[in-house]
Amino acid sequence: MTRRNYAGQTGSERVAARRTALLEAALELVGESGWDGLTIEAMCRQAGLNKRYFYEAFGNLDAAMAALIDEVARGVLDASLDAMPASGSPADMTTASVRAFVTYLTDDRRRARVLLEAPPPGGAAAERRTAATRQGVALTAARGRTVFQATDVAGFELAASMVVGGTSQAVLDWLDGRVGGTREELIDGLVAMWLAIGDRMR
Repeated sequence: MTRRNYAGQTGSERVAARRTALLEAALELVGESGWDGLTIEAMCRQAGLNKRYFYEAFGNLDAAMAALIDEVARGVLDASLDAMPASGSPADMTTASVRAFVTYLTDDRRRARVLLEAPPPGGAAAERRTAATRQGVALTAARGRTVFQATDVAGFELAASMVVGGTSQAVLDWLDGRVGGTREELIDGLVAMWLAIGDRMR
């Protein structure tokens, strides 16, 4: 049976809108207080919805956390891949990708907290964060081998793991004030690190 329209929206559209509102609430809460500040009650209160709609969208808190990580991970990967030109010098291609990564996470600092800080271990959210990190490493290794014309597949996988992990930590440290300088200086430093490792692997 088709759900009736209400206020110009179908039933499916209302379900999707409530899910989006709950994810936005989760993003705000994690951005303020980290994963420890995220509860079903807090999400519903922030979104102005009752718990029935939460369980309609996610089923449990772990599933909601996993969905939020998926959303942010997809956004940062898309931004990084879309920014990289199809051709050019290693410096130009690396700079474009690193700048997009850093900009996406620091334009809205809540995203960095969601993606780069570890959620509670042992659940779907932790698995999704691990999977997102591995996907980022695999894409970085594949793109890096093309950019730097490297043939050492295993070595470049290791290098990609190092630069992805190091970049993530550097972004967090910069956001928390443990690393000084402007955002452009942060990007320049990260690009220099990526290029040095890429040149070494080549």
